[in-house]
Amino acid sequence: MAKKHYEWRLGEPPPKIGRHSLAKHRILDQYVRRYIEICTAIPVQKRLNLTIVDGYAGGGRYRFNDKDVRGSPIILLETVAEMQDELNRARPKGFDICTDFLFVDLNPQHTGFLRSEIENSPFQHMLDKTIHIWTDDFNSRVSDAIALVKKRSPQTGRSLFVLDQYGWSRVAFRSVRQILDELGKAEIFLTFSVDSLIDYMSEKHSGRRSYEDIGADPDFVREVLSKKKESPEWRSLIQNTLYRHLKSGTGAEYYSPFFIRSPEARRSYWFIHLSRHREARNVIGNIHWQENNISLHHGGAGLQALGFSKGADPRQLTLGYEFDEIARERSEQVLQDQIPRIIRDAVDPDLAPSLEYLFGRRCNDTPVTRELFEKVLVGLRDLGELRIEDAYGSDRPRARAINWSDRIVLARQRTFFGPFGLMGNNN
Repeated sequence: MAKKHYEWRLGEPPPKIGRHSLAKHRILDQYVRRYIEICTAIPVQKRLNLTIVDGYAGGGRYRFNDKDVRGSPIILLETVAEMQDELNRARPKGFDICTDFLFVDLNPQHTGFLRSEIENSPFQHMLDKTIHIWTDDFNSRVSDAIALVKKRSPQTGRSLFVLDQYGWSRVAFRSVRQILDELGKAEIFLTFSVDSLIDYMSEKHSGRRSYEDIGADPDFVREVLSKKKESPEWRSLIQNTLYRHLKSGTGAEYYSPFFIRSPEARRSYWFIHLSRHREARNVIGNIHWQENNISLHHGGAGLQALGFSKGADPRQLTLGYEFDEIARERSEQVLQDQIPRIIRDAVDPDLAPSLEYLFGRRCNDTPVTRELFEKVLVGLRDLGELRIEDAYGSDRPRARAINWSDRIVLARQRTFFGPFGLMGNNN
């Protein structure tokens, strides 16, 4: 995960890394482990084809508190190897995680340092076979990276792309869109420094190439800059505008625009996960709850909680919502009120909404995970506020887990203190 201000040179100590970047590494490690667990869940399966691309790889090693720590290329190699060992121990007939690793960096000093690191590691025998190191700009080699993925997984395009740029201008949105358009099972981790972009934005920069790479034409720049004049909460309004722009520019169906805090720089930046699959979105949401001391989002609790909807109070966006127990309890309280209202306002009054309708279509703009949403649904059912039925209309009075196709029905006789009972009805 290369940084512009990080420099690797053979024969010199590696650069120092911040605590917040170590948190990103933990999130990446946890996600790859969970990803492989999900992809290998079928007991009779014997093989998994996968390509992992680190588009801004750096030298593979850092210093933290006077100790050497792994960079993302080494983390990715070691995590897959450890999962391979686990699968071999668990399955008598063995299992093969057939992985190509592609590490890209524009600086030859960085790729030279990384090559030396791998040559002196247990992965030396994989170099130039299943470990590929390219000294080039990632955006100029996207088509080649996609071709490598298709060679390993021609049917599915199963792949993970780690695009941990420094700042905001090095990953072109067209590259992200191309990956998601051409690879059916690609997932992307993208770092995007909103604060850096806001600080950079001005009329005199409106024609710069860096704007073009994120699809920001002069009209868009003027729109964003006008927010400074509209509200004292202009920074949050700009984040709102940029979020909507990033969502449309990349074409991702599922995304998690959560922030990683940098205590050293007193800033936060998006560590965004982009994919075409709902379950992937849920996995990364759970991991952010685990990393609650470094993860946050700007917004409230419950559904539609990120504050990006039109007309949202911009003052809400300035509040850092942390993934802690207080946030979890608050989310449960808000959901207890939101869920009955969404059911009541469903488009088709003759057809009870499914879990997919209630949560699957709303999961992008919330820190809530499926597990937390199901917990609230079950609690409301146990209170007599609603019923849970399967897709054929049969009641599920004791189910603790809910299927995407299950229907959620408001109870005819709701409780006195429920959201739509006598004491809870505010309409």
